[in-house]
Amino acid sequence: MQCAIFQFKLRPVEQVQPWGGPTDPNLHWFGLTDGEYCIQAGDHRLFEYSDDAQTRSGVSRYCDYQAVRLLEDVLDVAPYALEPIPEELRRYIALDESSGWDHFWSKWCATIDERDVSEEVLDLLDNAGSWLGRRKLDSAYLTPSTNVVMWSDFDSVHIQWDNRGKLLDGCQAWSAQFGAWNIPRAAFRAEVRGFHGRLVEQMAQRVLQVAQGALGEHIRVDIEGLRREQHVREQSIDRALELPAPSTDWSTVAAAIKELETRSAGVSSHALVRGALP
Repeated sequence: MQCAIFQFKLRPVEQVQPWGGPTDPNLHWFGLTDGEYCIQAGDHRLFEYSDDAQTRSGVSRYCDYQAVRLLEDVLDVAPYALEPIPEELRRYIALDESSGWDHFWSKWCATIDERDVSEEVLDLLDNAGSWLGRRKLDSAYLTPSTNVVMWSDFDSVHIQWDNRGKLLDGCQAWSAQFGAWNIPRAAFRAEVRGFHGRLVEQMAQRVLQVAQGALGEHIRVDIEGLRREQHVREQSIDRALELPAPSTDWSTVAAAIKELETRSAGVSSHALVRGALP
């Protein structure tokens, strides 16, 4: 794999398994990005299976999936990862080894009475926590998934992970269990752009190969559809890095968190009082 943060390797085109089963074998642009990938975060590799998981489950070393899925998710999270978080709110997203990665969100949800989930309460939770979700790299398509968050201060983008509870056949699924690594904001932006450029360049060659008959005649392919999709994918970087950056209303976030923290303190105090009763 390349010496970069976002690393991938496409499977040889003749080895890509078609979709649709034996009755209608077909391939599209997404499917043709089949391969493996990982994220190099300092000395750690995210999306790399542990040695035990490889031995026990027979999985490959790196995540075996369509590489464009990682690109899509990185492009989704990048604008938010590059939006600096005010110093007073960073404690709510910075991972703490003494607690779970979703510690604050779970604590806030626990303050809500399920019998009284009003629109006001749902808005409160959304205001307090939606900014956290936008900075979590999606991996729900994997079993198990991996917990990776990306956020920034005014100097660096922080990449953090907590996979301590992620098991595969009874053993730790991922080689990177818990940790953090940071990179200057400009360098992160360049890495995202480089990831996009490498993948679309390789896929341009792949589309040309397919158009020239690289796949078996029994596999149905829409060549013009591939070319249109290639053009769209080449422009996708603009939506992530060139359009106006998101603007989170941090005062609303802070107010919502303050309210939920107050409620949480009240719930904890009430629980202590009840526990003291005979």
